[in-house]
Amino acid sequence: MATKHYSGPEKAAIFLMSLGDEVASKILAELDEREIQTLGNYISSLGDIDMQTMDSVSKEFYDSVSAGSGGLGIAGMDFLKTALMKALDPIKATEILNNITMPGEDLGGGLETVRMLEPKVIAGFLVNEHPQTAAIIMAHLEPVVGAQVIRELPEDSRMEIIHRLATLERVSPAVIRELDEALQSEFRTSGAVSGSKMGGIPAAAQIMGALDRSSETSILSAMDEVDPDLANEIRNLRFTFEDVLKIDDHGMQLILKEAAQEDLLVALKTASDNLKEKIFKNMSERAAGMLKEDLESLGPTKISEVEKAQQKIVAVCKRLEEEGKIVIGGGGEELV
Repeated sequence: MATKHYSGPEKAAIFLMSLGDEVASKILAELDEREIQTLGNYISSLGDIDMQTMDSVSKEFYDSVSAGSGGLGIAGMDFLKTALMKALDPIKATEILNNITMPGEDLGGGLETVRMLEPKVIAGFLVNEHPQTAAIIMAHLEPVVGAQVIRELPEDSRMEIIHRLATLERVSPAVIRELDEALQSEFRTSGAVSGSKMGGIPAAAQIMGALDRSSETSILSAMDEVDPDLANEIRNLRFTFEDVLKIDDHGMQLILKEAAQEDLLVALKTASDNLKEKIFKNMSERAAGMLKEDLESLGPTKISEVEKAQQKIVAVCKRLEEEGKIVIGGGGEELV
């Protein structure tokens, strides 16, 4: 009898089901939402898994396993619902269940085709769409392309689309499928687009960062009238730790005087070589040598700690800019 070949994620889903919902719920509680969503997608597609299949998969995890009798008769979605309800808050579990989609369920490719079009063509298409639909499409574009599309749109629609993109979080697979099919009727099919996590403030900030200063200022000023808190959040993300590279040497020296040495050390853990060299260049030879040695001897560091340290350096930059002592992203002009 031919045995079905299961992929790695499918085997992980089968193994989780073989553990029972009590144990599985404890495992799910240790995963983040994205991991649960991915695993859930595969569990939902499994249907009724017999004991022979579970036993076969389990042997890949253990040298030996005790085989039970008969099939468990567990349907993937029923199992997932029971386990999630035990592991998570019911509201969060329901949200994840509502976003479950079947792996391998290919979309027509309309959204992928949009990504291949010229920005002017995309803008011409979006101008007749509802701002929410336009925001979903924008979330699928590369930031640089998205910025070019924004420039091509009428000024009175730019802010609305950026605002909706920034507040976009989860879009149900059904909505994505419907949009993809609608686009497919207008564009050629060119592959599948899946997933539901998109948009958000970082995506909006990236696109805004690729705009010219005049367009950016105009959009954020208009957004201040509608949602000032969101406008400020986008502004805060507009300057990242890596953007310190754009600050001139005079400004860099001021930053190094104000920044805590321990924050600088941890922040440099994931910095680009170019940024490291710029920082070393603006320190005394002795100080740069000591920092390089400390960086080489710095052990494994949590990403969250690195990001926290980088945010502290960015906060120093923004404070100095507010005080008029440095220019951030303004062409590197020295102040007098």
